[in-house]
Amino acid sequence: MNRFSLFRLLLSYEWQHFRAARGLVVLTGLLLATGLYGIYYGTTEIERQRQHLAALPELTRHNIDELKGKFPGDADAGDIGYYHTTYAVHHPDAWAALSLGQRDLNPYYVKLRLLGLQGQLYAADNVNPVKSLSGNFDLAFVLVYLLPLLVIALSFNLLSSEREQGILPLLLAQPVSPTLLVGAKLAFRLALVLGLAWLLSAIGMLWAGVPLDGRVGLWLSMTTLYTLFWFGVALVVTALQRNSAVNAVTLVGAWLLLVVLVPSLLNLWVAAARPVPQGLELTIRQREEIHAGWDRPKTQTMNRFFALYPKWRDTATIRERFVWRWYYAFQHLGDQSVQPLAAAYTSGLQERYNLVEQLNLLSPAINTQTSLNALAGTDLPTHLHFQQSARAYHDALRAFYYPFLFKQVAFTHADYAREPTHTFTSQPELLTAYGGLRKLLLSVAVIVAAGLLLLRSRAIQPR
Repeated sequence: MNRFSLFRLLLSYEWQHFRAARGLVVLTGLLLATGLYGIYYGTTEIERQRQHLAALPELTRHNIDELKGKFPGDADAGDIGYYHTTYAVHHPDAWAALSLGQRDLNPYYVKLRLLGLQGQLYAADNVNPVKSLSGNFDLAFVLVYLLPLLVIALSFNLLSSEREQGILPLLLAQPVSPTLLVGAKLAFRLALVLGLAWLLSAIGMLWAGVPLDGRVGLWLSMTTLYTLFWFGVALVVTALQRNSAVNAVTLVGAWLLLVVLVPSLLNLWVAAARPVPQGLELTIRQREEIHAGWDRPKTQTMNRFFALYPKWRDTATIRERFVWRWYYAFQHLGDQSVQPLAAAYTSGLQERYNLVEQLNLLSPAINTQTSLNALAGTDLPTHLHFQQSARAYHDALRAFYYPFLFKQVAFTHADYAREPTHTFTSQPELLTAYGGLRKLLLSVAVIVAAGLLLLRSRAIQPR
């Protein structure tokens, strides 16, 4: 019998062994059910967000109808800017359903008026800590955090069970090399786990309706390499030739180290190494600056404003007790006063993300998770891009209203249709995803090479 026939025979024995081990069948079925729930959770969450975003234009129209009723004729643009609500919206990519990332933690729309921006931008910065603790239960979570446990359950007794049952000497007495025996066992388990991961991925892609572009290959490549990494860990532990109990403890320890401990320590270290001001602190300081604007002399406020926008310097001097252009001027100065803090907040978050990107080679779990989030456009840089687009939108709103305010032009019903609108759709961070793929490839090469070297350097002990 040639090696290929022997390999097929060993695979058929592994299949029979797997069918007889009801616990493994149940565990595999449980992971399949968990993955299906993850797909359901992700698609349901994204659909809920889409429905929410789809309702916002109707809310805006309702708000405009109310204002038209409240101001039936020409109106002061200051009144409209104060009472009119519009939205900066962040539409999800279809891939977001498979890897929610930070999409359910950070706001996916911002309610805006002509008032100071920073307070509105960070009004939803605080999230429910209980929700943050539980995280997302999407397909990416199942593949990154739970799939390795199936690999461990299938592989912790790869040779040790035969040795402990006294079967291994009989197997090695046959014309079967130890390398072929280990290879057949690993190949069967790898095919089983990869088949499950690819099946879940295919169901998830069809369920979420993702476009069949190059990202399909990237997702499957990352899933495959991540699975190969964990089988590489199993190969290293098998090559050490300890008993099943020691193997199980070692593999579970590796899972705890790479999936739980290293990410937690890395998160703590990055937070300490790159401190950032909190959005709440920024909001409080802006509110203090705005409240102080009521007590400052109007001339002082307007001179500071005209220094920023000299094109409005020649407008009429304010002599009234209250006028909207003065009100919006000190609102904007409130934003300007916390601009360095806002810039530090944004750059600090980006630096934290960059630092994690540099260090995630220490944990393939973090690397895979961040890469899948980047692929789905649900990572931190995408949220920062959305915030940047919301700032640009607020600038456009101010540019639209200022001529009405400073030239004292009446706001008519027809002007609502000319008001700027905003939309932003997530885009994948493909460079991050490709970088993550390269790191995963390196991790797989290192761990598999270590396993093969150990296997070649240590003769298989029958007893």
